Amino acid sequence: MFDTILFDLDGTLTDSGEGIMNCAKLALEHYGIEVPDINALRGFVGPPLLDSFVKFGVPAEEAMNAVQI
Repeated sequence: MFDTILFDLDGTLTDSGEGIMNCAKLALEHYGIEVPDINALRGFVGPPLLDSFVKFGVPAEEAMNAVQI
C-alpha cells in the first residue's frame, strides 16, 4: 500500500504551460524585461525556473527572487 501519491503537472496530467508562461512574464516585467511574444517563454515549461530566468536576463543573484515573484 502506498501512503504518498505524486502528480507531475508539467504537461503529463494538465497543460500548465499557459500559467507558467504568464507567471514568468510577470516576473520578467518586474525586472524591466519586456516579453513581446508570450510564446517566447515556452522554454520556461519543464526546466528549472532559476536557469530559465537567468537565460532571459535576470541576474543570477536575483533568480530566486524572480521565482518567488
